[in-house]
Amino acid sequence: MSFLMIFQQMLMLLLMMLIGYIMEKKYLLGENSAAVMSKIVLNVTLPAQIITSFSIEGADISAAAVGKTLGFSALAYAFYFVVAWLMVRLLRAPKEQRGTYEYMVIFGNVGFMGFPLITTVFGADKLVYAVLFNIVFNLLVFSVGIQMIAGGSGSFDWRRLINLPLGSSVLALLLFFAHIELPGFVNTALFTLGDATTPLAMLILGATIAAMPIRELFEERRVYLFVAVKLLAVPVLVLLLIKPLLPAGDIIGSILVVLSGMPVATNATMLSVEYGGDIKLVSQGIFFTTVLSVLTIPLLIAVLG
Repeated sequence: MSFLMIFQQMLMLLLMMLIGYIMEKKYLLGENSAAVMSKIVLNVTLPAQIITSFSIEGADISAAAVGKTLGFSALAYAFYFVVAWLMVRLLRAPKEQRGTYEYMVIFGNVGFMGFPLITTVFGADKLVYAVLFNIVFNLLVFSVGIQMIAGGSGSFDWRRLINLPLGSSVLALLLFFAHIELPGFVNTALFTLGDATTPLAMLILGATIAAMPIRELFEERRVYLFVAVKLLAVPVLVLLLIKPLLPAGDIIGSILVVLSGMPVATNATMLSVEYGGDIKLVSQGIFFTTVLSVLTIPLLIAVLG
């Protein structure tokens, strides 16, 4: 895809976000509507999309590729941890903000924005790779991620690992390895539900940004350097890391690099509320990285060729 085509795709997603933003500002959604839509996406449409990702027409992934993708995903996250550790020291972030900054570097919006983007740019048949990447994401975000947001005081609850996105990912893998095909009408119903993920996810992002206090978003100067690290430095460094390990044009490497350039995961807000994290800093990170990713992601994909 050319830069212009990718940019147009990002504008399409941005337009959906803008509609969500306007709906929230004009009180068209109603109280807690974004939270309700989030539950619908996380518990219905996203799991449906994940389960059917392995059975999309044209999807072709071997058992070896599944293991390879999981392995490189784990490698990428190990690298994110190193970058996050270095960045908080480069920023000279206050001790109470270090965990939040580390969380925002490590955990990108690989679900709500990553899934629609991978589907749009690489095709629906390549979504399986993003699903596998998301398995590692879920395992980490609900364990060490909680500790980071809570500043080291959050308690790990293994029950948080039992969630529908992760469960549907495991189910999709089991169906794939067992060569089990769902009945046609079930597959069609799940495909139809899964198609609602992208518009709903973008509406939620727009509504989430609309609820943020805009004036306060520009007060933390460290955020600007963080944004450069998150959207530019991290994906470029990941590209350099995997370049010697994967052949040029390898789909696993390309998708891994693109997902590395995702904006901050929106679930950071939910976890900050629940575990006493820095909600203001999280809001700043989500706002700036989400808006600016409209420019940085097309640039990143153009570099990949």
